[in-house]
Amino acid sequence: MNVTIAGSGIAGGYLARLLERKGITVDIYDGMDHDTRCRCRSCGWGAPTGIKTYLADVGLDFNDYLIEPMSSMNFDGLVAKTPLCTLNKPRLIKDLARDTGLKQQNLEPEEADNYDIVVDATGIARAFLPPCWSDLTMPTLQHRVVVESRGDETLKAGACGNRIPGLGYLWIFPVGNNHYHIGTGGIGLVGLDSLLDRFYQDLSGRFSFTRLCSCRGSVRVASPYYSTPFFYKKTRKDGTSQVIIGIGESVGTVDPFTGEGIIFSLECAKIFADSWPDYKQYTRSVLARFAWMKKERETLDYLLSREGKGGPRLRDRWRFFQNARRSGIGLPVLEAFRKIGPLSQWVERPDEKF
Repeated sequence: MNVTIAGSGIAGGYLARLLERKGITVDIYDGMDHDTRCRCRSCGWGAPTGIKTYLADVGLDFNDYLIEPMSSMNFDGLVAKTPLCTLNKPRLIKDLARDTGLKQQNLEPEEADNYDIVVDATGIARAFLPPCWSDLTMPTLQHRVVVESRGDETLKAGACGNRIPGLGYLWIFPVGNNHYHIGTGGIGLVGLDSLLDRFYQDLSGRFSFTRLCSCRGSVRVASPYYSTPFFYKKTRKDGTSQVIIGIGESVGTVDPFTGEGIIFSLECAKIFADSWPDYKQYTRSVLARFAWMKKERETLDYLLSREGKGGPRLRDRWRFFQNARRSGIGLPVLEAFRKIGPLSQWVERPDEKF
């Protein structure tokens, strides 16, 4: 049985190392550089420190990639303790693919026919799988900026929804040496450039911002349930069967509320490797593990509907709160319910400044 992985991002590179540790040789293809300075898609590079366990499983040291801990973050004026940090994502992707026989070219359909199993790890492209049952994507724009204080204040890491219309938010993640990833995204959101410009203008009395680079992208926030099918079988020209199966963002393992996908992509790849070669069990396991994402997607669908214009229901507020707790963010219950931050346009005190 010969196997190939299309895409050497977080999910594809991690899966390649996991399978090779099981004695399964894979070919991995990736010819994309995303036309960005870091060769990555728009991403804050944030992840929970619990990622160290996943990295240790493939012989990588978390400390080799740690840029800066974000032990506290500002969420629409509410400061909370977090287990989050920023990681050197480009270096991590490079090291995951190291010694895997990476072919720096895209996997073409004709070449793919030579493999019994094709793993689609192409993320938002979903290049080999059929379309999602019900897709939902969020456009994003991110700048890498040098931030200098006009006094002795330090720009805090955080996320804010009260600056963004509709279902969107703005993030501020430190990436070392006074550099920050500052970005924004939202479902159906337009005018991303003007939203970031306004943020810089609002804080111009306290900080100066020098933009180094800019990148745009889209994030799949459909949830795994709505990203089915995860796999399908096809018959090749010689009459033999082939299985196409997806992992990571290609099957929606991205938090619908926050767009966070690094650790969930690693977890999805691990479920795949642990289930090998039972792709039906893999599908059941992913749907069960990320069932909470289905509920978050349902909240987004409600808030995007005519009925949702009146604001989030109690169950929606509870899901936002559970999301924070799941991430280890220590939000006090009553305060969090009063101003249920990111990805909600119905913030009760939109005049608060970051």
